[in-house]
Amino acid sequence: MVLARTASGSTYVLSVGPEGVHWCRLPAETLRAPWVASGWEESMPRIVPGERLLIGNLRTTPVTSVSILPV
Repeated sequence: MVLARTASGSTYVLSVGPEGVHWCRLPAETLRAPWVASGWEESMPRIVPGERLLIGNLRTTPVTSVSILPV
């Protein structure tokens, strides 16, 4: 499982499995962007601190931190 936090304060949770990658956008703690989104990708998107995450039809604000959690 990968957590990617962006400059807007949103967190993207990515769960990698044999079928692909399920992702979910959790809104920032502020009400600036209160919506949630989720989807599937065939392969893991590129996640680099300082760069925008391109996932689904979303282009995020720059990634500020990345955490990898064992499942």
